[in-house]
Amino acid sequence: MSATINLEKEKHFPVLIDELVSIISPLYGGTFIDCTFGQGSYSKKILEYKNNKIIALDRDTDTFNNANWFKKKYKDRFYFENKKFSEIDKIKINLENLKAIIFDLGYSLNQIKDPKKGLSFNSTGKLNMKMGLNDFSADEVINSLDQKSLEKIFKFFGEENKHKLISK
Repeated sequence: MSATINLEKEKHFPVLIDELVSIISPLYGGTFIDCTFGQGSYSKKILEYKNNKIIALDRDTDTFNNANWFKKKYKDRFYFENKKFSEIDKIKINLENLKAIIFDLGYSLNQIKDPKKGLSFNSTGKLNMKMGLNDFSADEVINSLDQKSLEKIFKFFGEENKHKLISK
């Protein structure tokens, strides 16, 4: 299992990439949907096999640079949409040769270390957490909602036992 992160180099290392390849078998070709494209590590590995195509989605607008590099390198084998994976039904997909749909859930080290994203307690900036496609930031939510609404958010979405205390 390859789940090591080298914090000194601050480079993203995809977790479980070997395990993913062994499960989806890209050697035989097909279309794969990468629902959390990010830096494209999974997509790049799959596209090493010439008979594969990738449909990539990501909600983070900072992924455009990575996606553009992929579009240039892999031309008609790579397609990208800046969308949440919950909007997968809004893209045209030919299901005939679809082999796998991949989700790498969570944040990358680069996203956590980026202070403008507002994901880390170590940052001094505002709590953002927008990832590019939200209409409002987490800072706006916690500073505009009443305490009861915040309690519900922390309790149900955060599964936080101390939701009342935190909401104060």
